[in-house]
Amino acid sequence: MSLSDFWYIAALSSEIGKRPVARRLMGERVVLFRDEAGRARTLEDRCAHRNMALSRGTVVDGHIECPYHGWRYEGGGTCVHVPSLGASARLPRLCVRAFATCERDGYVWVHPGANAPAREPFRFPHCGERGWTTFRMKTRFAGTVENCLENFLDCPHTVHVHSGWFRTRDTRELRAITRELDDGVEIEFQDEPIHKSLAFRLLAPAAGDMRHTDRFIMPNVSRVDYDFGPRHHFIITSQCTPVSDDETEVYTVISYQFGRLGALVRMVFEPMCRRIIRQDVDIMRVQAEQLRHFGGPRFKHVETDLLGLRIQAMRRRAAHPGVADPVRDSEREIRIRF
Repeated sequence: MSLSDFWYIAALSSEIGKRPVARRLMGERVVLFRDEAGRARTLEDRCAHRNMALSRGTVVDGHIECPYHGWRYEGGGTCVHVPSLGASARLPRLCVRAFATCERDGYVWVHPGANAPAREPFRFPHCGERGWTTFRMKTRFAGTVENCLENFLDCPHTVHVHSGWFRTRDTRELRAITRELDDGVEIEFQDEPIHKSLAFRLLAPAAGDMRHTDRFIMPNVSRVDYDFGPRHHFIITSQCTPVSDDETEVYTVISYQFGRLGALVRMVFEPMCRRIIRQDVDIMRVQAEQLRHFGGPRFKHVETDLLGLRIQAMRRRAAHPGVADPVRDSEREIRIRF
C-alpha cells in the first residue's frame, strides 16, 4: 500500500449540495457533486474536451456540466452529452477519472489511489452517539500532514503555546509508555497530574484520576483521550487531508461525556477549543515560514519528542515499502515533564 491507498476527507457532507465543489487532495484537483440519486461523486476537475475546470460549471439532472462547451459527465466520469453534436449523433468514448467516494460521520471521503479501496474509511469514535456531545472544526494549516500530526500529539508544546488555556508548567516527572499498534502507535501517560488550566478546571471532576492517551492512526489521524472515569471522557480526533506539499486541511471531531451538563459545557468548551486550535495555526504558520526560508526541515530530536519520528517512519514505510524502519520498537518507557 502507498499513502494514496487510504481514504481522505474531502468535504463536509453538508457542503455538497446543488453546485459542484472544487477541492485539492494530495496535489490533485478534484470536483465533488451529487448524482441523480443524491450520492456524492468525485471526478478529476478537468473536462476531457479543453481541460476546463468542471467545478466552474453546474449540475444538471445529476450530471456535471462543463461551463465552456456544455459537455456533461455522469458520476463514473463518462461523457454523456455533447451539445454541439446534436441529439442523434454518436458520442465520443471519452471520460475523466472518477475516484471512489463514500459518506460517513457527516463527511465525504475520497480514495485517491488507483486500486480499489481495501478497507472502509476511519470511524470517528462516539460521533453522534447517545450520551455523547459532539462538535466539529475544520481548520487549514500551513504545514505538512506529519508536522500537523506531531503538533496535535506533542504535549511539551502545550505549556508554552497554550499556557493557562490547556496546561500550566509542572516540573513533576511522569512516565510515558509508547506502544506500537497494528495501525499506528499509542502513548499512555501515567501519574499525570490534573493541571491548573482553564481546560482542566472546566472538564475535570472535583475528585478522581485521569487516564491520558495519545494515538497516531495511519496514515493521517490523531486521537487524544482524557478519561476521568464514568460519564467524564473527552476525545479529540483529527483527520489530516493533504491539500498540497505544505498545506493541510484538518477535520476535527470532539466527542465527550459530561453527564446531563454536556450541552451547557459545550457553550464554553467549543469556543475554548477554537481558541486553542488558532494558537496552533499561528505557531505552525511561523514554523512553515521558517522551513521555507531555511530550505526545509533541519530538525533535531530528543527522547521526549515522543511521536515525530514514529509518524515519519510509519508513513515512509507506507509510501516506500522497501525502506527500513530504524526506530521501530514494540514498547518503550521514558520519563517526561510538561
